[in-house]
Amino acid sequence: MGLAFDQQAPWQEADYALVGPIDNRLQEIATHRFPFNTICHLGRDFGIGVRWGCSGALFRPRRLITAAHCLFSLKINRAPARIMVAPGRRDRDVLPYGQRAAIAAYVPRGFISARNRAERRANDYGLVVLKRGFPQLQRFMPLSSLSNRELDRLQRDKLKLTISGYPADRPVGTQWRHSEILRRYTSTRLLYSTDTCPGHSGSPVWVRHKGQAVIVAIHTSGILDERGRSHGCKKGTVMAPPGSLNSGVRLTPEVVANLRDPQRLVGGRQPMVRVL
Repeated sequence: MGLAFDQQAPWQEADYALVGPIDNRLQEIATHRFPFNTICHLGRDFGIGVRWGCSGALFRPRRLITAAHCLFSLKINRAPARIMVAPGRRDRDVLPYGQRAAIAAYVPRGFISARNRAERRANDYGLVVLKRGFPQLQRFMPLSSLSNRELDRLQRDKLKLTISGYPADRPVGTQWRHSEILRRYTSTRLLYSTDTCPGHSGSPVWVRHKGQAVIVAIHTSGILDERGRSHGCKKGTVMAPPGSLNSGVRLTPEVVANLRDPQRLVGGRQPMVRVL
């Protein structure tokens, strides 16, 4: 409280893009309806009088997923001193469920110790834990690890992936969404032409699967223009050429296990590190 707001920390990579020829994002006004009421605005206080924004999603009453780079900045080598979580935020002033302070946050050990960009991207996911949940929220999207065969079926049937979060190029605290089909996938990532901008980091990537909305990835990254800027997200930038792809961390069985139990041991070692 009493902090100024700026949606994207200047030291973070702006590696997200609007894919041309037009910006297809829609503002979600009914943030009280499921699953948009589980989409969270994360206000991160690094102790400098400004609260930087990111996105996330509750998958349990007191637990939410987000991107690792929202929870630990490699460029300044520190985590936020405080993280405030507001689900279903509609705009600057309307927080229908209020907000809660995080009591813990975890990122993969492999994110902090990554030896290259590919390894860092594969580990760009994290978990935020709250002391108390939000009594009005009783329904959540589950985490789902889809097999290659199931992802092939998504592509074949042209089922759309949806991303909804809080981008920095739109009015503070407003939620924006866009849906597109899955274009490609790897062992660690899903790739899509869904439009996103800085601030969308940590947003859930969800799809209708077996009759329910399930989270299948965490949005983290995309492509930059020749000057290292987000395509279309700031004045003076152009949209990414058609065919360009943004991407997110695929929820593999290992990723899901780490998010469900960040203190689990694998080979006598914890894959996740507590940063808050």
